[in-house]
Amino acid sequence: MASDNPGPPVAGSPAEPESSKAVAAVVINYNGAALLKGCLDSLFTQGHPASEIVVIDNRSTDHSIALVRETFPAVRLIGLPRNIGYAGAANVAIRETRSPYLLLLNPDVVLTPAFLGELVGFAETKPEAGSLTGKLLRAPRELGRPIIDSTGHLLFRSRWAVNRGEGEEDRGQYDEPEEVFGVSGAAPLYRRDMLVDIRVEGEVFSESFFVYLEDVDVDWRARLRGWRAYYVPTAVGYHERGYKGGDRPRDPAILRHSLKNRHLLMIRNDAFSDLLLDAWAIFPMEVLRALDFLLTAPRSLIGYLDVVRLLPKTLRQRRQIRQRVSVPHREVRRWLRGDPSRGWAMARARLPLFRSAPP
Repeated sequence: MASDNPGPPVAGSPAEPESSKAVAAVVINYNGAALLKGCLDSLFTQGHPASEIVVIDNRSTDHSIALVRETFPAVRLIGLPRNIGYAGAANVAIRETRSPYLLLLNPDVVLTPAFLGELVGFAETKPEAGSLTGKLLRAPRELGRPIIDSTGHLLFRSRWAVNRGEGEEDRGQYDEPEEVFGVSGAAPLYRRDMLVDIRVEGEVFSESFFVYLEDVDVDWRARLRGWRAYYVPTAVGYHERGYKGGDRPRDPAILRHSLKNRHLLMIRNDAFSDLLLDAWAIFPMEVLRALDFLLTAPRSLIGYLDVVRLLPKTLRQRRQIRQRVSVPHREVRRWLRGDPSRGWAMARARLPLFRSAPP
């Protein structure tokens, strides 16, 4: 059982057999047929081959399933009877595979051939590493420097979670391996021991989240159990992002999850003392987001009712999470960054009140 797991091993533990480097690669797909072939092709060109490649399809309505069956007969296909979101599909991936490492992929990610080898090689030198990410770049569209998609997660005191470096030109500013708060769910490599260790009521990824911020929830719970996350710049991948249309869909159903999950994230993981200390940052961000959603997608505010509906379950799981904290309070607190400038926050919030007129 997860509660019996002692947490991350200490450096100097006995070497494990060669099979300890095996990786199960799982693509979580929903209507990603247009990009799925490129993603799977890149998995078959890895210098460190995956021990198995799986596609979990979240009840796609395009030709994703036919494409996998006809073009990739060696790939194990798991077609779900309904769309259970990224979180639910990731839990299926964990249950249906056995390798010591698990790579999860969005279908709009293409990996360079060294990606898996670089991450696994680094993980083998860091037994406390529960999750790893490479340098994710935006899919190239024109000449010039590549644009960064993610080099790990940042978490601000407002509890605003972002991808580190997102939108910046890649000028070599993230060319050193380093510890990060957590990793993007677009292409994370997880150590299975960590996933088992952070389970709550049988779930690694909270299915209450469905989609959005479920990866940050995993980051946080892993930190509370003493696991670490690392960024390895020599593992490079390309993330199309927005392959379903737009870089930030204004679909009220999607924004409803975003609103709901921000609160679930804090209720499940946060120390009450930290919430009080950071109220000056949390409350203004909450007001900005509520105003944004009210003006642009008012139906998304149902997310507040979702939080109330899920509160008994969330509080029950919070008790389990907080009872199993195994690190000093400062170990997580040090990752909460001072909030960005007001101008940056306004731009991120995308409030119509503050937007410039379109050109």
